[in-house]
Amino acid sequence: MVAQRFGRLALGLIWILALVALLAAAAQPVSLPAQIVLMILLLAAMAVLKGTRAHEDASVRRTMLVMIGGFIVARYLCWRTLSTLPPLDDPFAFVPGLVLYAAEVYAIVMFFVNNFVVIDPVTRMSPPLPENPAELPTVDVFVPSFNEDDGLIETTLIGAKRMWYPADRLNVYLLDDGSTDVKRMSADPQEALKARERHERLKAMCARLGVHYLTRETNAHAKAGNLNAALPETHGDLIAVFDADHVPTRDFLLATVGFFRKDPKLFLVQTPHFFLSPDPLERNLKTFERMPSENEMFYGMIQRGLDRWNGAFFCGSAALLRRACLEEVGGFSGLSITEDAETALDLHARGYNSVYYGKPLIAGLQPESFAAFIGQRSRWAQGMTQIFMMKNPLIKRGLRLPQRLCYLASSMFWLFPFSRLMFLVAPLFYLFFGLEIYRATAAEFAGYTLTYLVASLMIQNALNGRFRWPLISELYELSQSLHTSVAIVKTMIDPRKPVFRVTAKGATLAHDHVSPLAKPLVVVVGLLVLGTVAALWRWWMEPATRDVLLVVTFWNTFNLLLASAALGVVCEHAQHRAAPRVTVKRPARILIDGTLYEGALLDLSQGGARLAIPARQAPKGRLTGRFAELLVDELTAPAHMATGEARPVPVEMRYGRPDDAGNIQIGLRFMPETDAAKEAIVDLVYGSSALWAELLSRRHRRPGVVRGVAHFIRLSAAYGFRSLGFVLGGSRFRTNPAPPPPPRLQIEPAGAEDGVPPDGNFTPPTGWSGSAPAPRTS
Repeated sequence: MVAQRFGRLALGLIWILALVALLAAAAQPVSLPAQIVLMILLLAAMAVLKGTRAHEDASVRRTMLVMIGGFIVARYLCWRTLSTLPPLDDPFAFVPGLVLYAAEVYAIVMFFVNNFVVIDPVTRMSPPLPENPAELPTVDVFVPSFNEDDGLIETTLIGAKRMWYPADRLNVYLLDDGSTDVKRMSADPQEALKARERHERLKAMCARLGVHYLTRETNAHAKAGNLNAALPETHGDLIAVFDADHVPTRDFLLATVGFFRKDPKLFLVQTPHFFLSPDPLERNLKTFERMPSENEMFYGMIQRGLDRWNGAFFCGSAALLRRACLEEVGGFSGLSITEDAETALDLHARGYNSVYYGKPLIAGLQPESFAAFIGQRSRWAQGMTQIFMMKNPLIKRGLRLPQRLCYLASSMFWLFPFSRLMFLVAPLFYLFFGLEIYRATAAEFAGYTLTYLVASLMIQNALNGRFRWPLISELYELSQSLHTSVAIVKTMIDPRKPVFRVTAKGATLAHDHVSPLAKPLVVVVGLLVLGTVAALWRWWMEPATRDVLLVVTFWNTFNLLLASAALGVVCEHAQHRAAPRVTVKRPARILIDGTLYEGALLDLSQGGARLAIPARQAPKGRLTGRFAELLVDELTAPAHMATGEARPVPVEMRYGRPDDAGNIQIGLRFMPETDAAKEAIVDLVYGSSALWAELLSRRHRRPGVVRGVAHFIRLSAAYGFRSLGFVLGGSRFRTNPAPPPPPRLQIEPAGAEDGVPPDGNFTPPTGWSGSAPAPRTS
């Protein structure tokens, strides 16, 4: 133990000395020509390292890249501090100049902290489990619910109940916070009636599915209070938590329980949140099928980086926790509205460990509307701000230095709206008022600023390129900043004021419309357009200032491209499908009028599927409107092993048409008339983790800096400027959003062409099953 502490101390001292040496070298003054030559050489070295065909997680190459890039950034910061600030005797320029400088310092601090976090990400393998079920810990599954649709809840409960685990060691609980005693006894008769009806429906559903139903007296402390109320009513060694719209794969427990057998001080195994539906940016800019989402950056890289430093934290769902650790700290923390990260912080401070397992083991839904998206992000921003202010990781006792930096990165990240908005308006101070708040010539801009920006892009692309394309982070940030900044300021004024609000999910959008939250962004775009007009006027009228004007106009043009793309995000495109569809290629069998036909599923969804049968073997006659049975095999793995007994799912054939490959494509609509059919559909659509990993891998392509920037420019041009016309009164978009139809993750018939996929990858050991014992209710 002493040797380990001495080793950590020595390593920390080496890092501190290296940082001091880096800053000392970066502060050395050189001529501008020498600076430009030096930067070109360093960027060339980074390009060589980046292009080296080594393993992407090779720590030596990543460290060298970050060190060289860090030197470039440090030289920029020294130059920026010593040479570019406005003089004190010009307060109209000095004050906004100082604010801009503070925003840049924040961005540079986050550059170093974030790169420290992801410098050496961990990829974990699932530990093996014993074949004797008696040696496994007992597991309680908590599914907290507030106002979600019954069908959505039912799907998640079926998925949780059918996880592969010994039946006598697994209990599933619905924690219903929408039917508490207070709600059922409300003074409002309509609210009371609604709560009582929900209570009876969900209780009956749980009894039918074989899961337990729990509610409580009040809704105190929101989700954290709901989870804590269930702790004394349950007794499992481990607790799995799934949001009501997060359906687990059948191998969730097989993949995660083994970690707790290896480490008695482990309190958490967190897995990714994988989403079947696009977020508003992906849907409105049509990037879902070809580009990684915001979510994938966090779960694909950042959590793996946090795991290196024992800093991976609880994300509220898709996680397994040790009950004894939770009870030691009094349950789930509820001081902030992000009870998940706060709980992890408290337990890390107690000396307990966490693990991040990067395989997607659940499937859920993103918020459909931009307003719901902003509501969710505002809650996260407020919660992490609360943690930073009330449980500051820099001073919280019990954390190691790397853990402090990890939590600092996670909480300080949410201050990005202030720096992003300052970067957005900074050029306008010169273009509108002639104020030089950033004093630099075009040559200095090229030698310092441009090389700093290029180095940052290269490092981000080299470290995170498969999960985040160039400038997409900036687009996500700007899309949120105008709204989350207000929520953060309110939290800073009164850290205890924010309240937990459930994110609305599962809606569809009946027609195109402009989000009600678009107005501030439209104003920003208008200001940036006026800034461009002012730049042209100054270029014509003030030729002596063109050197400075060139730099400022470049900056304003970039901001206009960014804001224009963000404008495309707030122009909501219609979403008519009742369930998200995913392309799949999987053998399938269908029974039509007593004859079995072999074919292949082309896509799947909760509501139906598309099946291809060779034309020469297809049934005769009209297919539309006829009924059949799709045979769903039990999920098994490895793939060459014999499958279990197939279960029939009644389907209605909605159409039959030939394709260019010599097949007849048949649109199928699921007709789940029994619980067994519903279980078969859940297994088919949500049962396989291998499928989710495959779908993610399709989007994980690294475009490179040049191609990535070009993609962003095309994205802005294609959607941004066109959206401005829609906002200003184009015929295609209307300003009234559609009322939300039913949620998607429910077992009921949907469109014949909707779809989502399967495949299997585990065989449960002998004596295991996927069902829980008889339930109790309270």
